[in-house]
Amino acid sequence: MSPEAEKAKRGRPVTTDPQAVGLTALRLFNERGINAVTMDDVALQAGISRSNLFRVFPSKAAVVWGGMHRFNEELKRQLESNPEKSVVPLLHSSWVKAMHFLDGSAETVRLRLKLIASSPEVYGWGHAQLEEARIVLEGAIKKLDDRGEVRARMVSSALIAASMSVLMWWAQNDDPRTAAGVLDESFRDFEAIFATAN
Repeated sequence: MSPEAEKAKRGRPVTTDPQAVGLTALRLFNERGINAVTMDDVALQAGISRSNLFRVFPSKAAVVWGGMHRFNEELKRQLESNPEKSVVPLLHSSWVKAMHFLDGSAETVRLRLKLIASSPEVYGWGHAQLEEARIVLEGAIKKLDDRGEVRARMVSSALIAASMSVLMWWAQNDDPRTAAGVLDESFRDFEAIFATAN
């Protein structure tokens, strides 16, 4: 190899695929237990340096809850473009469409949810992301329903709680349907129960 080629090779930045690294980490956490795996273990298994790993995922919490920020962005987009004028159907259809955004990485979503269901501590790591989703929902509710902030908070909180419960059940039971499919079916019941919220 010429000196120029060798120099270019040394100077080439390392490309790290966040999805592949995340899936590697999630598999390790699921197999060994999240507390038994270090970030050094993840870096070794993923074949990258520790510094590259921390550039992609600064913590175990970031690995487990890593898809939530993108989901919240998609949820906001779906709510803003949805023509539905009734509150619960709006939330139902927008949330399910946002979940379709994640269905391409079903194994990743399932592993994340299994880990989230594994302990209150891991669930708690995602409080800020879940609150971000709740605030997005609350804003959409307020645009259609002017009956007070408490009502908007109650309905948005109920949807978050119901969604997480259904999704964790789906993950723990290895249900063959997509996450979005299970949510859609479950939200039909949610819609019937909370029909008076419209």
